[in-house]
Amino acid sequence: MLLINQRPLEINAVKDESHPMHLHAKEYEKGLKYLRETYGNSIRFVRPKFPKKTKGIDSKGREVDNLLLPTPPMIIPLTAEVNGRTGLEIWSCALDNPKLLPNGLWELGSRRSIMIKDANITVNLKSQAELAFFLYYKSPFYSSGQLKIDDPVAQAKLEGDKEREALELQTAIYGVLADEAQLKVVAQSCGIAGVDKKHPDAIRKELKSVVMEGEKRKKKDPMAKGLKEFLDELKVTDAVRLRSAIKTAEDNGKIVWSPDGRYKVGERELCKIPVSEIPRRFDFMCNHLGNVANRPKLQDLLRDIINKEYLDKIEDEKTFMWLARSMGLPVEFKKKEAIRESVYETFVTE
Repeated sequence: MLLINQRPLEINAVKDESHPMHLHAKEYEKGLKYLRETYGNSIRFVRPKFPKKTKGIDSKGREVDNLLLPTPPMIIPLTAEVNGRTGLEIWSCALDNPKLLPNGLWELGSRRSIMIKDANITVNLKSQAELAFFLYYKSPFYSSGQLKIDDPVAQAKLEGDKEREALELQTAIYGVLADEAQLKVVAQSCGIAGVDKKHPDAIRKELKSVVMEGEKRKKKDPMAKGLKEFLDELKVTDAVRLRSAIKTAEDNGKIVWSPDGRYKVGERELCKIPVSEIPRRFDFMCNHLGNVANRPKLQDLLRDIINKEYLDKIEDEKTFMWLARSMGLPVEFKKKEAIRESVYETFVTE
């Protein structure tokens, strides 16, 4: 069992977006999936500085260059403090029955640490999945390099994947995104500011940097957006069009980030960002406005930011379809020209 701030992680929360542990459950699910896809049934953690060798004398009195020294045991606490989704979090991995306290919180049972007696430990990704997740993503012993993973086959695959990803990213940015209009929309959806004032190749360079930085973060944060997520966004969907529109409004100063943790349009609150999500506040705001329950808020925003100049710059006809649907205008069995006209009538007032 995993404990977060002395409360059990509820795995089923992954299906309930309103659950307070939804993001933690999603992080665990995605993280474990990555570990299993990469390492198979088990992970072999090794202590990179052990076993140590020295010069010595063998039993027959001869000098030996590579005499093995005894390996001292390593004690790894099963509790770690990490900067998580709710600020500073305390993660624990219970390997026996945790103890329920009178205040309703939980603490570890009798096993509060594990001992590695030799130079390595193998963790089963089926029967010890929570321990594997804790050691890889939460324990400072792995992040600091005191533990490393020894898996030549998986390492070769990771290196091959890295080469393929670099080629795929290069092809996507300079090939798939050869169209300047699509390039700008995708770049804005990734949070890149001021695309209308930048040369296309400057946008591509920045986009590549953003994607690769996200890929690095995924190694410690399964929720980070990396190459796969970027490639998914190349298929310009309504979600991407929404993100592009929001970024345009932010670039134009119509949406403003306030130090009190809120996005505002004028004096009107658009979205309050939880402290844990401030590093990903743009993504959080886009997801918030993309929620059907917040459709009226999105419609108010679109009325504030869409004008004739904005509409005149649209090159993708499907953006008019998205605007029409967002505003509740009929689109079924309508011709493109009719949809475009109804969108202009909605946003452009003489």
